[in-house]
Amino acid sequence: MQTQRGVRIVRSPALAALLLVSVATTTQADEGAFDISVGGRVHVEASSSSPDPALEERFDFEDGIDWRRARLVLNGEFLDRFTFKIEHDIASGDIVPTDVFIEATPNDGAATFRAGHFKEPFSLSIQQSSNSHSFIARPAAVTALAPGRNLGFMVHDRLPGDRVAWAVGAFRDSDGYDIRPGADWSLTGRLTGLALDGDEGSDLLLHLGVAVSHRQPTADAVRLRGRAGVRLAPRTVNTGWLPADGMRLLGAEFVLSRSSFWLQGEVLSAQVDLLTDGRNARFDAPYVEAGWFLTGERKPYSRSSRTFTRLRPKAPVPEGRGAWELAARWDRIDLSDGSVPGGSQRSLSLALNWYLRDNLRVLANYVSTDPDGAGSAEHLGLFLHFDF
Repeated sequence: MQTQRGVRIVRSPALAALLLVSVATTTQADEGAFDISVGGRVHVEASSSSPDPALEERFDFEDGIDWRRARLVLNGEFLDRFTFKIEHDIASGDIVPTDVFIEATPNDGAATFRAGHFKEPFSLSIQQSSNSHSFIARPAAVTALAPGRNLGFMVHDRLPGDRVAWAVGAFRDSDGYDIRPGADWSLTGRLTGLALDGDEGSDLLLHLGVAVSHRQPTADAVRLRGRAGVRLAPRTVNTGWLPADGMRLLGAEFVLSRSSFWLQGEVLSAQVDLLTDGRNARFDAPYVEAGWFLTGERKPYSRSSRTFTRLRPKAPVPEGRGAWELAARWDRIDLSDGSVPGGSQRSLSLALNWYLRDNLRVLANYVSTDPDGAGSAEHLGLFLHFDF
């Protein structure tokens, strides 16, 4: 079944305001007051699923093509110490804020302060841009247990020598600009270090990190759920809404790269304070993924975000053949504990990716999922990415 979604552009007052701000600030940039850039990204995904009959009876599977992301972004810098980002997604036909924040960095080298709507500092996979992932979708472990973007503020910095980076912030669950009713403050932090630095005479890079989040569930309810492989796949692991007055998230992460080979993984855990029987429910989810560039490139690593970042092919199209990458991922998630029958699932993903240029690539994925006791499903996905 093909999914069609209209995209309203001119009639949206939010987008019109964004364009007006772009024009106004670009004019001021010419006068030296601002440094402004305008960009965006377009991601389109096509997928097909083949579930076992027993699994198809329990869940709705769809085949089709869909806008995954269609974003417009305005980045700016002013007064030598302030930066801002205004990014909205229009893929659904509505204007949905993604990153909308302002940052301030003191001249004396103190930590940077950020406030607005942005990603909480938790999970290697979440911090990595969707422009840089080697798979169509993030692992179910991450989509189920890691917080995403919320309203709040954060302080972050890198220690002298650039080996250690930290970030800590306070957030309230939100839908875009609006705080969800009953949302209380949650505290989230991430600490990463480079045990081996590939830029200091060694080809080997090793990144280690931990993250923690103490959360106050919105309206005393928590729901953890995840899907595997492709966007149109159903969420085959789901706790449903759990009455809870607290939740703690823990994460451990690593990155290893050498020459054209790269490896990364995480172990995520959630401990939920249930109100129904006064006990804690614990849910765990690991994943590991690896890749190899057949054309000799090395996957770049960003010291600012502490993640892999944009690849630049050695021989971009049309002058050359671009870059080719093979990748594989294994992940498992278990959302069952005692009275919570959320289910568990294992997934294996294989990818063949073609990077035509640094801003244009095609990803082809095969994903096999095996929800415990419910049969299995195979998914084929094709993903087109362009940004500017």
